[in-house]
Amino acid sequence: MIRARWKPFLSAALFAVAICAAGCAADDKPPPAAPDAGPQPKLLSDLSSVSDAPINPFAAAQPAPARGEGLLHDSSPDAVIAGPRTNQVDPGISRVVGNEANPGTVRLLNTKAAQFGDFSEVILDRIYGSLIEAERSEEISRTKLPTDIKAVIITAILDKSGKLTELILEQHSGKARIDQMMLAVCKKSIWYENPPAAAISDDGTYKLTIKLKMENYASSDEHHWSFITDLGLGIS
Repeated sequence: MIRARWKPFLSAALFAVAICAAGCAADDKPPPAAPDAGPQPKLLSDLSSVSDAPINPFAAAQPAPARGEGLLHDSSPDAVIAGPRTNQVDPGISRVVGNEANPGTVRLLNTKAAQFGDFSEVILDRIYGSLIEAERSEEISRTKLPTDIKAVIITAILDKSGKLTELILEQHSGKARIDQMMLAVCKKSIWYENPPAAAISDDGTYKLTIKLKMENYASSDEHHWSFITDLGLGIS
């Protein structure tokens, strides 16, 4: 009889101990972070306590190179504004503007063109738009270019107001039709309202160098061609 009464009492006691242990575990705090775990995240409920100061995520004993490091800097008379390596701040780097059917790139040819990137890009994009339109004309699209065709190089002169006053063909491509096309494109496309005064040349005009290299790309009917177009602009 004693053993029969002891078993229920033992089971009840063990159950009470288990409940107590579970309650104690719920009240336990998480263990502290390991010494080498680094800064722990902090939950912010009041955003007014956040500083307006910018955060440098690369701050370290050996900081990462600054943006634009390795490019030309302000100590150079032809300095390019430091920044990412793009065609506006690093002359010679091309920007893709074409598509699979009509591959095209544009580029700035020298540091002065890059220094006045907005001015240069507006004119460059306008020339490219007119050029693609001309390439699709019946006369030009039927042109099979020689494999040794050279770049067309044109000097465009603008007055202080940004109006085109003169075009000079500096280098023939070897195909008169392409030279004439490019002169017509430049005449139509080169102008600029309120050009930057600092970009003006010593004689009081704006002198732009336009360089075009074309080659046949593809034909769907063996008569009409699309072209690979590379267009550049420099400022002297």
